[in-house]
Amino acid sequence: MRISRQSFQRRRRSVASAVFRNVNGRIFSNGSRSHAARLLLSCVSVSLFAALVIFPTLFSYPNPDNNRSLRLLDAVMKSRNERLGTRTKPSIPNTPTTDHKVTPAHEIANMQTSDAKPEVISKPFKRKERLSPPSGSAMIIFYNLFIPKDPAEAKVAVNVLTEQLAQVASSLREVTKKKTTRQSAILYFNLIGNDSTFPAEKISALCRELHPNLVCKQVGFYEQASEAVTLQDIYEFCRQKDTDNGTRVTYIHSKGSYHQTQLNTNWRREMTNSVLHPDCQYPPDDRCDVCGSSFYTRFSTMYPGNMWTAKCSYVRKLLSPREGGEYDDKKIESVAKFLKYRLWGQLNSTLLEDRIDYFGLGRYRLEHWIGSHSSIMPCELHRQNVAFELMVTGRVKPEHYEWGMGPRREEVIEEIVGAKQRLKTDEDAQFREYYYLPGNLLKWFTLYGSEGVPSPKSWAWSFFPAGEKWKQLVEKHGVNAVEQMVMESAEDFHSAYSDNYNRDAFEVKGEDETLFSDSTSTMTVFYHISFPPEGKSTQLSLLAFKTQLELLSMGQYDIISRSYERKRKVLLYYSIAGGDDKLADFVTKQCDAVKSKNVECRKLAQFKSHKAKGETLHQLYNFCLAKPSQSVTYLTNQLPKEYDSKRPDIQATQKIRAYTTAVTSNMCLKSRDTCNVCGMEFYPLPYNHFSGNMFTASCEYVKDLLPPEQFESKMNGIASDALVSRLGNIFSTELIPFTPQTLGMDHYSVEHWIGSHPDFQPCDVAPVSRSWFPLRCGGSYYEVDYGRSNVYDFQWSLGPRRGSAPNGRVNCMTEKRIATKDEMLFREYSYLAGNLFRWYTLYNKAPPAESWIWQWFPKGDSWFYGVEKHGSKVVEELTKPYADEGVPFRQV
Repeated sequence: MRISRQSFQRRRRSVASAVFRNVNGRIFSNGSRSHAARLLLSCVSVSLFAALVIFPTLFSYPNPDNNRSLRLLDAVMKSRNERLGTRTKPSIPNTPTTDHKVTPAHEIANMQTSDAKPEVISKPFKRKERLSPPSGSAMIIFYNLFIPKDPAEAKVAVNVLTEQLAQVASSLREVTKKKTTRQSAILYFNLIGNDSTFPAEKISALCRELHPNLVCKQVGFYEQASEAVTLQDIYEFCRQKDTDNGTRVTYIHSKGSYHQTQLNTNWRREMTNSVLHPDCQYPPDDRCDVCGSSFYTRFSTMYPGNMWTAKCSYVRKLLSPREGGEYDDKKIESVAKFLKYRLWGQLNSTLLEDRIDYFGLGRYRLEHWIGSHSSIMPCELHRQNVAFELMVTGRVKPEHYEWGMGPRREEVIEEIVGAKQRLKTDEDAQFREYYYLPGNLLKWFTLYGSEGVPSPKSWAWSFFPAGEKWKQLVEKHGVNAVEQMVMESAEDFHSAYSDNYNRDAFEVKGEDETLFSDSTSTMTVFYHISFPPEGKSTQLSLLAFKTQLELLSMGQYDIISRSYERKRKVLLYYSIAGGDDKLADFVTKQCDAVKSKNVECRKLAQFKSHKAKGETLHQLYNFCLAKPSQSVTYLTNQLPKEYDSKRPDIQATQKIRAYTTAVTSNMCLKSRDTCNVCGMEFYPLPYNHFSGNMFTASCEYVKDLLPPEQFESKMNGIASDALVSRLGNIFSTELIPFTPQTLGMDHYSVEHWIGSHPDFQPCDVAPVSRSWFPLRCGGSYYEVDYGRSNVYDFQWSLGPRRGSAPNGRVNCMTEKRIATKDEMLFREYSYLAGNLFRWYTLYNKAPPAESWIWQWFPKGDSWFYGVEKHGSKVVEELTKPYADEGVPFRQV
């Protein structure tokens, strides 16, 4: 996006004028200041004005090359390692972090679990022919080998290679003692990084030297790749038609060739020994379909370190581990589902903190792959009492080996202190604990659908707490069991739209068509009437309806005469949600009664449930598609409630009256090029919205919005991405925490819709009362008091012009603290990071250069130039210097 010189000059003059007015306003409004002080401050303000306007050389046309803040930002960005993927939306990084920290031995179980390599960038060589191991192969091994290009590091990697191949040769000797008919082993390897220090020919020769019947064959060479390339080879091999179901394949990798530590050396040796052990190659119980050193169930069904031997009949059930494929996407989807259900208050994660390695995202997703299917029948080589620490400190002895079917171990990492003890005494908490059955069920169902439903005899039902209860739910609801539980438990968890309502194009009836010949003579109102089932709420809703209908019949409020005047005919389209036929008949009779008072009512639809709160908005949208030259007003008799707030709004009736009066007043109805949506009070935080979610808007603006039902679906997807991205610290929620409401999830999307477009130009009319001693988050403005008569002293102005958020929605001290920290300002979701993320996802564009956005939000200039430079990738690029996976590599 390139702005013109004229546009920038206008922006500069606007900023300068605002500075001049603000400083001088403070000077001459404070009578306590001395004359000398006022004179001094006046000189300062004039100097500022001159510097910004009169001397353009001091504030020249923006150029990213000579803008100091942008140069600094670019320098910081270039100095950091590239740690994010290449997607246009913020995503969990898949490349290794470079922040190394030392930690005590008792914490080593939390360390990074595999030698992460960068994502696949190029494929210089990939063997085309199918893999056909010799018929007498006693062992089939796939090896992911990384050799760095640095000579010193390459030497260490070659030592790792030599050691592991020696372990393979030793194991082959042990296996052939028991399997006399099979005398050879085949090892397929992918070489990554450096193919010159120890090329494939040398590797094959070394294999023959170590054991005459050990055949090593290269599958491919990659300059940069992750373990996915070799896991994909295993997947494809097992799915070959001539691969027997009972064939077992072993996966090993050169752990320690990328992060060279004694801990990794010990860990690699023990994992390699385990998966090559005869009891893993040929388990005593053939039911076992995956074997490794230790099988874990705490944060996933997995083998930490990601080395294992598996039966091909099981591998065939898995999704392809291909980079960026279905497994990656559905793994993220499963985690996003949990994070949303937890946000609704129906699932918990009491045992462990939020970390992407626990959730199996980013580079950790491949470690979770082999155990990702519910049908897994795991076995392990280590005794139950063999702790993780023994393995990584090199203290596992032969007496620690005792093959057995799993799972048979639980406490494998340090949990949140006291969490498990609390869960033991709370059955409902056990039922809702992500790290027990709910999380596993979400993963199995999301990844594999009906194929992921555990069998009635699965070990999962007896191993995890609340297994029997979940088993009954799954038998009843199948793959929808978790979602159904959440929906039944959370009254607020629902869509804003009915399942069986036809939302075809809006048709204006013939008798109404003449009303639109002159847009200034007719006020078109879409009115959503809701009747909740609770008795008291129904009465309040009925009172609000009668009040609003009375106001419409009185005409439009005029601030000059301070009276209502019937200058426009009111065409009222309404929907009823909830209530019974008696209430519907009452509404009809009331509409008939005001027909003589210039109000024409047209019933759109009636819904049984009061939850269908978005249907009237959808009809409003369809109307604007049909009549783009008109303006339209939206009313509702229900005020939006703050999520999880139990406090009743004692001024609800007064607010509904004031909001209705405001959006139907001549001030809001007057057409203005500078404003496309008008309401009572506009606030940019926690999202662009008008108090009460009532407004008057131009159809020219509304027609460019997404259809409301589609918008709800998109917002749910954005919420998923935001929640997952926060795990990698791409987004911050220091200022405003994530809730279903602040994210616009499900029916809360209705409150986000009207202000969701980057071309949004708000204005409001609520009176402004200024304070020179601001004690609240409203800054220097008092909160509007709807109990006073002066609430109707409307003052039209472009927004935003008052506090950043309604009273009580933002913590003042936090807002001030964030203002001094770039890492928070750039990542705060309620600021431009989240807004731009939504705008590009919803509409694939950013606000225009003259938008209020760039001046109001913190770091607006940096974001403005960032958009010009990076386009739709701006959030990814500008948050990159501050993003952190939150799982530092730990050494001992």
